[in-house]
Amino acid sequence: MSRAPTITKGQQIIELLEAYGVDTVFGIPGVHTLELYRGLAASNIQHITPRHEQGAGFMADGYARITAKPGVCFVITGPGLTNIATAMGQALGDSIPMLVISTVNAAGTEAQGCLHAMPQQADVIRPLTVASFQLNANDSVTETLAQVFAALEARNGTQLGPVHLQIPLDVIGQLAGDETANGVKQPVKRHDQLTEECTKALNQIQNAANVINQHSQIVILAGGGAVNAQHQVKQLAKTLDAPVVTTINGRGLLANHPLSVPASPSLEATRSLLAQADCVIALGTEMGQTDYDMYVNGGFPLLKNLIRIDINPSVIQATEQLGIHCDVSQGLTRLLPLLAPKQPSTSLGEARARTTRQEAFTELPKPYQQHHSFLTAITKALPEVIIVGDSTQPAYGGNCYFDAPAAKTWFNSATGFGTLGYAVPAAIGAALGRRLQHNNQPIIALTGDGGLQFCLAELATAKDWELPIIFMVWNNQGYGEIESSMLAVGITPIGVSPKPPSIDALAQAYGINHARLTSFTALADLLQQAADNQTPMLLEINEALMMDQIEPTIPF
Repeated sequence: MSRAPTITKGQQIIELLEAYGVDTVFGIPGVHTLELYRGLAASNIQHITPRHEQGAGFMADGYARITAKPGVCFVITGPGLTNIATAMGQALGDSIPMLVISTVNAAGTEAQGCLHAMPQQADVIRPLTVASFQLNANDSVTETLAQVFAALEARNGTQLGPVHLQIPLDVIGQLAGDETANGVKQPVKRHDQLTEECTKALNQIQNAANVINQHSQIVILAGGGAVNAQHQVKQLAKTLDAPVVTTINGRGLLANHPLSVPASPSLEATRSLLAQADCVIALGTEMGQTDYDMYVNGGFPLLKNLIRIDINPSVIQATEQLGIHCDVSQGLTRLLPLLAPKQPSTSLGEARARTTRQEAFTELPKPYQQHHSFLTAITKALPEVIIVGDSTQPAYGGNCYFDAPAAKTWFNSATGFGTLGYAVPAAIGAALGRRLQHNNQPIIALTGDGGLQFCLAELATAKDWELPIIFMVWNNQGYGEIESSMLAVGITPIGVSPKPPSIDALAQAYGINHARLTSFTALADLLQQAADNQTPMLLEINEALMMDQIEPTIPF
């Protein structure tokens, strides 16, 4: 890369981001980030302006899930960073790569009452990151960015998740000098890095094959870390005649397959399947509580001959399991040739999967069965849709049981960190990611009226870019999930009925289309009309009215 040696370090960062393949950044310009914006217009990076930094973080999250590239955000010192902290917490909980670049006031100015002053800024945000860096006056910008991207790619034994880079205000405007005149230090290609990790794990892979070949009643657990290994997971299931239980972020990996069990490991039926297995293979799942013990009853069974393949080394270090530190796709590519195919008559995998699906669905409370029918109607009407959910009741129902149409088409914030206000901005990020892939298929943001009010202003961002998002508002006049939780434990509901705004007036205010669903049978036509329009739409659904009309549909 050649350039005049008179640009600032802020401009140099833009050059480096572009060299690393960054095509989109999310941020709200401020006086403390001006030097980042000085070089942005001359680059090929598109800038997305949300209405709040938390929205920027959630957009980066949705973008990263769809593109498999880190979502990048620019935020100002102090309040910009604290505003995005919630989104970083959600990304950390779900192992989503995100780069947050912030400024910080110059050292020695702490007692001067500077604008946006925040004591120990990096220390405050560090617990929500997998790595945190500061670019100091004498640091090489090129070397620092190389370390940042190594962390984003989970090299050197780290997990995937948010990375923070902060730059003091007296450094970001310094002249860059000739440091990058000889070219950008390119990162190790991710494929080559993963190949190296899997090569180191060959002994464990062979040991895993030896264990698997000795057993017949095998069950596979597949999480979000397996979504890029759909072909290999399906081949593994067929080779072993093994049911595949998918976690929330793994849904759709085996869509409509006879070996698929799209039911939560927190359900008794799914736990029974796992308890009866003589070998369990866990792929790309941290086995966290919100997937495996959402009711916090401690009833998850002890798993026999547990084998785990995960890129995060921290989840495979327990002594009671065989851990393989490796990317799931590459690990399975090496494992599959070592396996002896099982005869279906030996373990009857499809029958075990079918029985589990039936018992799991029957176990669901009726509202969750109705939510399943509702969600299934959406995917029948729009087979290529991505559903991005908030912490709202249909999302909870779907997390318990729902077979998404494909990998990466079902994700929400009702897991891990468990935020509200996620669906709207995350759907925007997902839609922008799809558009970069020349795919303008619709995306649904499934949110409650309570969650919507956390992020109302981001509807304007969707309008800015005319994104094909259907903002589906499940309106129960407040925080319905929390109210039902209070009633379940004998607490008189209080504080759970904040009055929602007029959804049609909101749509008018933001210049987007609006529709109100009055009949469940009209859902498919409404969705198709919205998809055909290729523009944002608010679709309002009255929960009480809809639940009176939906009959549970048995999915098997």
